[in-house]
Amino acid sequence: MKRLSMLLAAGLVAAVALVGCASIPTQTPAQIAANICPGVQSEIDVLQKSGVFTGGAQATLTNQVQPDVDAVCDAGAAVTVTTVDIRKLVQATFPIVVAVIANSSLTDQQKLQATLAVGVVVTGINTALSLQPAASTTAPASGAIAS
Repeated sequence: MKRLSMLLAAGLVAAVALVGCASIPTQTPAQIAANICPGVQSEIDVLQKSGVFTGGAQATLTNQVQPDVDAVCDAGAAVTVTTVDIRKLVQATFPIVVAVIANSSLTDQQKLQATLAVGVVVTGINTALSLQPAASTTAPASGAIAS
């Protein structure tokens, strides 16, 4: 749990740093994946090997969470990863991880720390996604003169 506390502290420092930035560069989905995957993969690995998740919780991590993580983080996926893949990772996977944490044998304090760490990761990912330029879906005005 010391690791989760350190992750939470690092996430909070990063969040404060982002708020203080006058200009935050946008990232492509591949860049977002490259930034988040080492931490996400490491945390999923720790959760799977920790022994605190048994039965259905372990099956959920293996059968539902791991495929979403793999879709974004496996070698070669970064080349083809899309914003949709990353959103799925956030919207489908992280709520499951929080539910698994809540149903685990962790102490209440450890559950709180783990849930906060997940929240920091989700906030970082959502911030990176929100900074991406919006796709233009508007057609040129009728009567516009082409040069």
